[in-house]
Amino acid sequence: MINRLFGNYLVEKHLLTQNQLDDLLPVQKDLKAEVATIAVINKVLTSAVVQELLGRIDTGSERLGEAAIEAGYLSDEKLDEILTYQSNVFMKFVQSLLGQGIFRLDQIKPLLDEFQQLGGYTDAQLSALIHDDLSQCIDIFVPLKSEQLREFTRTLVQTIRRLIDSDAYLDKAYAARSLQLDKYACQMVAGDIHMKVYITAPDNNLLAIANHFTGDTYDTVDEDALDNVGEFINCINGLFATNVSYDDVSVDMSSPEFSLEGPFISNEKLYVIPVHANGYSFRAVLEVYE
Repeated sequence: MINRLFGNYLVEKHLLTQNQLDDLLPVQKDLKAEVATIAVINKVLTSAVVQELLGRIDTGSERLGEAAIEAGYLSDEKLDEILTYQSNVFMKFVQSLLGQGIFRLDQIKPLLDEFQQLGGYTDAQLSALIHDDLSQCIDIFVPLKSEQLREFTRTLVQTIRRLIDSDAYLDKAYAARSLQLDKYACQMVAGDIHMKVYITAPDNNLLAIANHFTGDTYDTVDEDALDNVGEFINCINGLFATNVSYDDVSVDMSSPEFSLEGPFISNEKLYVIPVHANGYSFRAVLEVYE
């Protein structure tokens, strides 16, 4: 999630182009972040200390981590901890930025600090984003009190990331009492939990899902595309039903519905979750019934 959020911040500052960002994501699976990159982002070493150590060693035959231990900057245990982050998606993204020569290592921490300040993230929230703690990341953007709705949101985001876009991200969710929907698909969930789940977006934004959930490709959002979105919602709700069943919560689903014209809905409990994926924006809407 943070790769797009931080990447968007760099694009807005005109430090990175949108094409560059799109080319860098998703990060290469076989890429590993370097010790220096991880240590600086995790505030274990400063970029100045890294440069000092690099000046002392022959990078062709000596390792930075070992030099840091010998110099007293790191313990063996701390180096082992650093190495566990070599496959972390954000560390790899930053490594890509460095590898492409777009930034120097000493530029990353000030930019990350400004990103944190502008986003209003606490240190704990930024750490959750960097380390991809999904539950805590979701709580930043979707602070729901109901544990069942929190579980649904986790299932929603996990499924989007796994099947639609691994770098999908959220905006702040909000509650509403009434809402005009755009093109949409939806499904009713009933039983111990009673709610209607919508995914809605104007124009062709639901291609974010329709063109990635199956092998079908659509030029515009038509009824076939919306049918595909409905099946995606059915997949989410099926996974959610399985997850909550372990806590003896029973739910069932009706058949998905869809329409090219969204209704105006009104309910005391409407929760709107803005989602960005594959270059499009859409909303997941939870209409909760008592």
